[in-house]
Amino acid sequence: MVWLGGLITLVSIVLWVYAFFDALTTPSDEVRNLPKVLWVVVIALFMPVGSILWLFLGRPRQNAVAGDAPFPSRAASSADDLDPSDFTKPSSGPHPLGPDDDPEFLRRLDRRIDPDE
Repeated sequence: MVWLGGLITLVSIVLWVYAFFDALTTPSDEVRNLPKVLWVVVIALFMPVGSILWLFLGRPRQNAVAGDAPFPSRAASSADDLDPSDFTKPSSGPHPLGPDDDPEFLRRLDRRIDPDE
């Protein structure tokens, strides 16, 4: 019976530590129902109850973390739907893909390697 009490104590301490550090590292604008500072105080003062309340009422929802975008379906990400001509198109961004594609970067590199030239 003593091991059951020790197990419950260990689980509650692990839950408290997880909830405390999760609340500390969560951005303030993603916390629900209470301000972030108040959640940290609730978790610290009310050890088992505050941690459980944080997990159910304070943590950001998973879809809010991902930008409210639904998860892509597995069928849409199969290799059969890829078109090889998509890889030969130039990128839509104004920046080069790598440093060796950027002529200005190569000029600066040449100047750093051989400043006398």
